[in-house]
Amino acid sequence: MTSIQAINLLLFAMVIITSCSNDDNIFDEPAISKETSKSYTLTVEAAKGDNTVNGSDTQTRALSLDGKTLNATWAAGEVVQVYSVTGEGYEEMESSNTVGTLSAQSSGVTTTLKGEFISTYTPTVGAKLRLKFNDKPDYTNQKGTLEYIAANCDYATADVTISEVGTDGDVTTTAASFENQQAIVKFSLTRQDGTTPVEATSLTVSVGSRMYNVTLITPASNIFVAIQKASNKAVSLSVNSTSGHFTYDKSSATFEMGKYYAIGVKLTRHQSRGDLYYSDGTSSEMLEAGKTPIGVIAYLGTDQWSENGVTLRDNSTTLQSHGLVLCLNDVAENVVWGTTGSVSEFGESLEVANLSGLMRTNDVSGYMNTKTLATRENAATDHPALYRAWSYTALSAPATTTGWFLPSAQQWVKMLTGIAGLSDGDIKWQDFIDKDCVALARIETALAKAGSGNYSSMTDRDFWLWTSTEGHSGAGFVGRNATIMNIKTPLSDGNYGFNFANEQKSMSYGSSHPVRTRPVLAF
Repeated sequence: MTSIQAINLLLFAMVIITSCSNDDNIFDEPAISKETSKSYTLTVEAAKGDNTVNGSDTQTRALSLDGKTLNATWAAGEVVQVYSVTGEGYEEMESSNTVGTLSAQSSGVTTTLKGEFISTYTPTVGAKLRLKFNDKPDYTNQKGTLEYIAANCDYATADVTISEVGTDGDVTTTAASFENQQAIVKFSLTRQDGTTPVEATSLTVSVGSRMYNVTLITPASNIFVAIQKASNKAVSLSVNSTSGHFTYDKSSATFEMGKYYAIGVKLTRHQSRGDLYYSDGTSSEMLEAGKTPIGVIAYLGTDQWSENGVTLRDNSTTLQSHGLVLCLNDVAENVVWGTTGSVSEFGESLEVANLSGLMRTNDVSGYMNTKTLATRENAATDHPALYRAWSYTALSAPATTTGWFLPSAQQWVKMLTGIAGLSDGDIKWQDFIDKDCVALARIETALAKAGSGNYSSMTDRDFWLWTSTEGHSGAGFVGRNATIMNIKTPLSDGNYGFNFANEQKSMSYGSSHPVRTRPVLAF
């Protein structure tokens, strides 16, 4: 199938969907094509539908939506598989292997299909054959475009009967009228107002028990998805976009084979990475008047990284976590991690990176690390960075959260794959990543929602950030070091971006390259 003449045998009709609620915006589009079937035999010309739009030749289009019409054409060389069929109804049996292969002899609205049977198959008059075009479609993972559907999801079948077997070996059949085995759905994604588009980067469409995962090469609000036949099935969409996470649910919908549906979907926005988080425990996409922002949501998950199941400071409540909030402010600059020499506080003796250099550590809970050290006697002098994070009150954390703590190195990894959008596999020990600083800019953009003067910048200069994870640099150094995250902006030398490393717990570089303490909370 060519990239410009690809969709074949697609039958489209009026938009049909059952049990529509008032929340749906169903476009009243007419039949998508004059084409109602695709008829051909092994040796007869086959018609394939409307080939013009407003008098313009569209043979060079694989599948095009011009106004309210879809157009498709044949491409020379396209292949159709042939299977033998015996029996009728419940007793019908289809051969497991093909008995022949046909190919289109020309491009355009009509074509002739020709091919040969395999040597072990003997055709007889009255025998039934099943023709299949693209009989191994990929519905599960799609790209949201008509071009992808043309190349990977255009599955159609037709049953024919052998009408003549010539003495010269020529075989003819009854006309073949193909039926598509999927519907084509165009989802037009908007917010609840029905007009503001949502630019999706990926989405999952669930229809009954079937799931269709769609990854967009470029963000888009109009998404094309090939969906298998479904009758009165629940439909849901989970959409990741450039403006947050959205969902949509419908109790019942029907998708018929060979039909086209244009559906306007009013999405509901949910708590998303990059949202502002307030002192009252609420959050929003943009700053709300009358509320006090204290951080930005940097990671979402109900797992160990988000401190799920820890006991809160009241010593009686267990956290049912939703994610991590990065504080708007640094709470200290150039205070040391610890003054206790080479003592290993948490009993760890493993590097914070595995053999492949990826940032991996057994140290998970920054909350427990911080609580352990910051609540000790003399913590303010022995462990000042952790103590400052634990006791920070200038931005009041809700009582339903953990309160502020110094995150572990692995929690920073999760935040970098969350709010910053980095790939988990790219975050390696001591290697600079994100050298175009796109991830850093994403964090800065989220913080800036709080308003000028209300947050500590992450791009103002080069600096280090303490984590609560201990590390070492080999034998004899266990407990002496702590893991830091080095941030270098493009204003410095050729090395910039993020970098994890170990430094002495007593490190303090001063004003030229400060060591900062920025806490998080789990909510």
